[in-house]
Amino acid sequence: MKKPIKRICLLLSNAFTKGKKQNAMERMTARIEAIINNLPGMVFQQIYNPPEYTYVFVSEGCSELIGYTQEELIGNGSLKFFDMVHPDDIEPIEKLSAETLPFGLPFETTFRIMTRDGVEKWIWERSRVIEKNPDGTPYLIEGYYTDVTERRKLEAAELANRAKSEFLAAMSHEIRTPMNSIIGFAELALDSDAITQVKDYLEKITESARWLLHIINDILDISKIESGKMHFESTPFNLHEVFTRCQSVILPSIKEKNLDLRVYLEPIIGKKLVGDQVRLYQVLMNLLSNAVKFTDTGTVHFSSSVKNAGYGPLHGGSDAPAIGDRGLVTIYFEVKDSGIGMTQEQMQRIFDPFVQADSSTTRNYGGTGLGLAITKNIVELMGGELSAESSPGAGSKFSFELTFETIESSDEQYVREDTLLPEKPYFDGLILICDDNPMNLEVICEHLSRVGIRTEVAENGELGVEIVRKRLEKKEKPFDLIFMDMFMPVMDGMEAATQIIELDTGTPIVAMTANVMASELERYRKNGMDDCLGKPFTSQELWSILLKHLSPVETGVMDDAEQDDDEMQKKLQFNFVKNNQTIHANIAEAAAKGDTKLAHRLAHTLKGSAGMIGKTGLRSAAAEVEMLLKDGIASVWDSKMNILEAELVSVLEELKPLLGESAAEGAEAQEEIIPLNAEQALALFEKLEPMLKNINPECLSLLSDIHAVPGGAELARQIEDLNFEAAALILAKLKKGWEMSNG
Repeated sequence: MKKPIKRICLLLSNAFTKGKKQNAMERMTARIEAIINNLPGMVFQQIYNPPEYTYVFVSEGCSELIGYTQEELIGNGSLKFFDMVHPDDIEPIEKLSAETLPFGLPFETTFRIMTRDGVEKWIWERSRVIEKNPDGTPYLIEGYYTDVTERRKLEAAELANRAKSEFLAAMSHEIRTPMNSIIGFAELALDSDAITQVKDYLEKITESARWLLHIINDILDISKIESGKMHFESTPFNLHEVFTRCQSVILPSIKEKNLDLRVYLEPIIGKKLVGDQVRLYQVLMNLLSNAVKFTDTGTVHFSSSVKNAGYGPLHGGSDAPAIGDRGLVTIYFEVKDSGIGMTQEQMQRIFDPFVQADSSTTRNYGGTGLGLAITKNIVELMGGELSAESSPGAGSKFSFELTFETIESSDEQYVREDTLLPEKPYFDGLILICDDNPMNLEVICEHLSRVGIRTEVAENGELGVEIVRKRLEKKEKPFDLIFMDMFMPVMDGMEAATQIIELDTGTPIVAMTANVMASELERYRKNGMDDCLGKPFTSQELWSILLKHLSPVETGVMDDAEQDDDEMQKKLQFNFVKNNQTIHANIAEAAAKGDTKLAHRLAHTLKGSAGMIGKTGLRSAAAEVEMLLKDGIASVWDSKMNILEAELVSVLEELKPLLGESAAEGAEAQEEIIPLNAEQALALFEKLEPMLKNINPECLSLLSDIHAVPGGAELARQIEDLNFEAAALILAKLKKGWEMSNG
């Protein structure tokens, strides 16, 4: 009797336990379903049966995600998967599905779908194969969809901002490069013995070019401010150097208007400021330029003073303030003039972009109305506030305060109130210049030669590194300074500077580029280039760089003979027409052979050379071909090459008479040549040798003497072609022959 009861009890117990497990499973399933249905995206299971891709399960999130219900998506006759996919994304998904998908491993993809309401959404899918057919093909896939539309929009906005920044940098570089030549050659010509009327024209060219450069800078800056892409550096700098640079740049305008400039910088003994000196310089120069522009008589005051030096007690016996315990210092800057002044109504509008205080101001004084708007924004982004005070006829005062961190420094220089325009310095030094543009090389080599600098050149970064390395191996004295262009073929300036620094010669490297945006300047500094010479540059900006790294041997007016700029431009045009007869065919041939690198370099060189001689149509055509070679767009290749050919032929035809003139001048000179004797020839060689080594264009003035040397015709021809390296080799052989025959 007991055994049946026991068995019945056991059966009842098992049945009860089974019921509890079943209830627990149901409760767990319900919880999981609730979690899945409350996810923001859509969970699914899908049969791999292309092109159907039938859903067997979708979570309730499908309604919010794509606007369709579970009933509309599951089962036979339901909405097809590709009926929802954006037409442009169907092919990529089909290609992905056609591949052998890894069993059990997740894979991801992103595509667009069209919702029931016609809204386009970006969907991120993460899926995996959970079952396979006997033949190995996927059978059942489970996964998850989520909406990433907003993220894609942000990514697109970031890409657009990046593209805008790259465009601004490229535009800056492309515009500044030819302007470097315009201002550079004009300055060289002004420094020569040109007639008064020609000097007047050159001054107007220089003034207009600088004004155009100012407008370009303003447009670039206002674009960066509006897009939130203006970046600020945090590097140590000497405020004295900033003030000195402001003085040297503004003094010519001060002297031209016969104004007085009063400058005072309260010294901070033993400290350097940490911040963005480039932006501070820009703010001060904007305010100074305005002060000079709107002042016809009287004085411009430019000063700084220490308002607050940290939070600890000031100490030390000097009149100059020390820095408190926190290592912070607040500087008060002020620019005051005795100019035309403004009414209160005008004062309310001066910080608006593209607005002048008075509608007549633009006509009388010029300007875009961007300067003060940019200045105000920069000061605010640096943590300050720009204030203005003014009244009609009594001048204006602009002031602001900025707080800087500080570091220890032994510099104790300060600016005197009455500072004269510095005289031209004269140096004894050797500088390496790396630049692939021969016109740019001529400009900077000529500027440097006029202050006594000897130069060596390299047409790309790789050659520059090799020159430095060989000099090191020969245990020769390192270069005193290296000017490094940033955009060169073979090896760009950034990589070349890095490799030269690794050689540990101790030679400072100065970036030389038309791209002087703040973000780029920071990149140059991070790669070991503490200074940057922007293109275009003025003589005083070049001198300022030289004075930082070289000690002048003297100052004053130099007595060196100076090449007439008109003659130099004529030589450049002659060199262009002589050396570019086959350039179009060379580009086409290189491209046809697949040597895109060579073709790109030829187009880049043609673009630069055309810009140097003022042929903008040819320069633009070469730039378009250069861009095609960079981006690989073949569909318009023939069209752009035809335009380039037409522009090139037009320029060559225009300059062709120069070839005849040169031949005639050569024949005429040949008739008048009186051969030099051995003593005269050797003396000429001694004079010519350093000029060729330093690529000094003034050697062109010695051509008549070179033609008078028996056997000097080839040497003269190479110099006429501005092929200084080949000329130096010929000179060495010629000199050796004369020394042996007259030893």
